[in-house]
Amino acid sequence: MKPDERLGEVLENSACFDDEAWEVWAQCLSPTERLAYIRKHRSHFRFADYDEVIAVVRGRRFTGCSSQLLRWRHRIRARTLQSALLFSVAVWLGIIWLAVRLIR
Repeated sequence: MKPDERLGEVLENSACFDDEAWEVWAQCLSPTERLAYIRKHRSHFRFADYDEVIAVVRGRRFTGCSSQLLRWRHRIRARTLQSALLFSVAVWLGIIWLAVRLIR
């Protein structure tokens, strides 16, 4: 692969990351969650002025690090899925325990 082709592929992948990050930012997070994320990860954002800060908090723009946001989102999803799975296992164990107790 030629260096120019590699650069084109990298730019295309980063554009996909940016689009996915903006979608997560605008559609999956509330303004309160966005503000909390900005406060926690302040070094990942660049703001030119106060209007840009407001636009980012309201979900109209995203000036943060796309890969960090997506990595954070995947960790949150994994934790949620793990919690749901553990809860389901606990419920089924409770049902089995009750069934065994009632049969005796």
